[in-house]
Amino acid sequence: MSELSPAPIGQIGLLVPDLEAAMEGFWRDFGIGPWTVYTNSSPPLHCRYRGRPVSYRMRVALARSGPLVIELLQYLEGDCLHRDFLESGQRGLEHLGIYVSNLDQAVAELRSRGIEVLQEARGMGVKGDGGYAFLDTERTMGAVLEVIQPPTERFPPEKIHPEG
Repeated sequence: MSELSPAPIGQIGLLVPDLEAAMEGFWRDFGIGPWTVYTNSSPPLHCRYRGRPVSYRMRVALARSGPLVIELLQYLEGDCLHRDFLESGQRGLEHLGIYVSNLDQAVAELRSRGIEVLQEARGMGVKGDGGYAFLDTERTMGAVLEVIQPPTERFPPEKIHPEG
């Protein structure tokens, strides 16, 4: 059975210059939230970008809007897809995400279709599980596709916005 069929879009990823302002705007203007905030970095994630090990750091905020997860990303430093997206002059919609139960199988399926991995990371959860892969689909789909295997247990968020 295919890991990717059906593969409904479950996440919309937006690259923003100011995470705090973006969360507040979504909350104030549209009632979207609460936002759980994390700092993602490699290390401790094991990340590869364009086939080589890299280090990076960024802030991420997640909130539900109906069946979708909105992911706000603020690039901080390092070599990664998000830096290159910003350096190309882009902002806003960066990727669409689908959730899978087996990341390795999903990536193998996509590679067999000629779709290459741009960036991937493992170790998102407390137990060292969970991971993602960003795929080279921007030219054909208009956005990068992210395949996400959620961890069995997330780390506690650094912050929730709005508080309490």
